[in-house]
Amino acid sequence: MVRMDSRPFNFYLSLCFHVVGLCYGNGLLPAESMVGEVTHNVIFTIVNPPNAPFRVVIWTANGTNVITSGGNLDDDIGTGYAGRITLNSTTGSLELRNLVLSDTGEYVVSIITVGHGSKEGSTTLRVYDGPENITLKVTPLDVLYGSGSDLTLSCSAESSPPAQFQWALNGELLSNQGPVLRLENIQASQSGRYSCWAHNTRTLRYQTSEPSDITVLERISSAKLTISPNPPIIEGGSVTLTCDASGSISNRDWMKDGQPLSPSERIIFSEDNKTVSISPLNLTDSGIFLCHLANILSNENASYNLNVNLKGSTQGGPNVGAIVGGSLGAVAVVAVTVIGVVLAMKKGYFKKITSGGRTVGNTGESSTDGGGKGGNQELNYADITQFQKKDGGSVQLGNLGISSTEYAQVRVNNRPGQPT
Repeated sequence: MVRMDSRPFNFYLSLCFHVVGLCYGNGLLPAESMVGEVTHNVIFTIVNPPNAPFRVVIWTANGTNVITSGGNLDDDIGTGYAGRITLNSTTGSLELRNLVLSDTGEYVVSIITVGHGSKEGSTTLRVYDGPENITLKVTPLDVLYGSGSDLTLSCSAESSPPAQFQWALNGELLSNQGPVLRLENIQASQSGRYSCWAHNTRTLRYQTSEPSDITVLERISSAKLTISPNPPIIEGGSVTLTCDASGSISNRDWMKDGQPLSPSERIIFSEDNKTVSISPLNLTDSGIFLCHLANILSNENASYNLNVNLKGSTQGGPNVGAIVGGSLGAVAVVAVTVIGVVLAMKKGYFKKITSGGRTVGNTGESSTDGGGKGGNQELNYADITQFQKKDGGSVQLGNLGISSTEYAQVRVNNRPGQPT
């Protein structure tokens, strides 16, 4: 089939519609303007299409031919529309694909039917271009920021007309607008994912930048190490040490008596190293526990002097035997007690048993059977588990782990006493 130039035919139709008026009609397209985005598609849908069969369908944009179909001729497709349009020959609707900015304008459709004249309709299409290459910049650029820092976030984009910006935190729009967001004296609560959203006066929707994660750390302060249960801590029992502080804690490290503390079957660390539990307790668990807390901004130490008491002990204070060793501690108690006994005897606080079996008050001097100096030496005994005070009370000097009363021989005039 020989392709004919459709321009004379289109001119005839136009003359028919607008001059003669024999074919005039309207209402084929919605009255509302249509909008589209660059690279997207739109469909011009015919409303109330004619009932009679179509002879010719003509679409124009801004007065130029988009497509002319029918009249026993091949479809005449306008320049720039090949491969971008599809005409529904039944309804007369037109799909326009891969929009470009130049597609903006007035679109007119004319439908000539068999034996029933023609109808026409028009609408306006506005094609918008969303901003491109949106870039977010943070100054100063770092991975972590300390509380109290000042940050500046700036956003830029390629856009015509110029882009407008709004800021978002964790995907939620903030009230802040403009290309610059200033964060002064930033706190940990302001940590999160920041992004800028851009649009212009012709954009249907926002375009977003790649987000930037901002993490703010608080300085560590008020470090404290506590234990549970409360003292006394008894051998064979259990204890939990808890290390905590205010601020952002990145690392917790534990030490005992200056050496790193390692987990074992008895020593259990929590997943975040916040607590250490020891069970069952040994006397050797006594010592100074220290936890070291740190982040990139600051660090602090907290310590606790743990005393483990002998099983069965009723004393709540430090257990000498647990600290220095059982046998050595007992000797130390006896030595201290003997010194106290000597001092007490000089002041007459204890009694002595003579070789004759009678008991007399201590005068601080040795005597013979006749009561004079130079005779037989007397043995002096004292209870070393308690020390008598002037007001009648007593001081517990030590727990030797036995219930019987212990006595110590006291030398007088630097000579050993003689047995009776």
